[in-house]
Amino acid sequence: MDKVIGVDLGGTKINACLIDREGKILDRNSIDTQAKEGRDVVLNNIKKTIYGLDYKEAIAIGIGTPGFIDSENGIVTFAGNIEGWSGLNLKKAVEEFVDVPVFVENDANIALLAEKWLGSCKDANDIVMITLGTGVGGAVYNSKRGMLTGSHFQGAELGHIILHPAGDYCTCGQHGCAEAYCSGSALSKNYKKLTGEDLSGEQILKRIEIDSYAKEVLNTYQEDLAYFLTSLRNIFDPEVIVIGGGVINSKDIWWDGMIEKFNVVCNNTLNISVIPAKFLNDSGVIGAGKIAFERIDNGK
Repeated sequence: MDKVIGVDLGGTKINACLIDREGKILDRNSIDTQAKEGRDVVLNNIKKTIYGLDYKEAIAIGIGTPGFIDSENGIVTFAGNIEGWSGLNLKKAVEEFVDVPVFVENDANIALLAEKWLGSCKDANDIVMITLGTGVGGAVYNSKRGMLTGSHFQGAELGHIILHPAGDYCTCGQHGCAEAYCSGSALSKNYKKLTGEDLSGEQILKRIEIDSYAKEVLNTYQEDLAYFLTSLRNIFDPEVIVIGGGVINSKDIWWDGMIEKFNVVCNNTLNISVIPAKFLNDSGVIGAGKIAFERIDNGK
């Protein structure tokens, strides 16, 4: 039975899984990214994550990483959330410590690929996906044209749509991006603005019932997501918007309020579905595995 390793590199965690051709996860490993420690530390953590699996059983490795990705050559042309990641030939760097081919793709693209393959939107023809984590990833798929990539590998960078003109600074260099307001880290930033206290997004969401500041941050977050979804609906007119990424694991707290606000602010919600990723935060590793199988089969 052929197996590959799918790696989902996030700003907070690196998740890796051994996967078969049916998309079944056979084994998994996870480690902190330590994104602020720089390129060498993150590469070493990728190595540790892969080596924590029975990696010698794998015929290839697929990696999903944030940023603008030259997937043909495995180069990260730009990434704002991992120190020193821009300009890295990630394919070459990882192939130095494994003896199988490595394939690299944008993290949101592979998450959408997983959901289209086996997940929540496998029967849809026009799909937008956003991944909410340390940053905000985006992917756009049409059954006739495939994945939107753009002329400089920068297509569907939906997290960098301007949501609040001249607003908060974003790691891409702009001000007011959706990423600065809709990522998991935005919860922490906004809570600190109100209280001066540093808490993780997970900690803030757990305090909703007892902390008025946490409740205010949540309400603002839901509103920002609602306006973001409205722009995506009106720009792309998709059948479905799929939401994944690490923040989706806490959807029981914020999802219903977001949908209520979306139904208020959007001019037409009758012909679109907004749904969570079937595989939650596993979409990335499954999609990375799918990429590995496809490209090794095609000899790329």
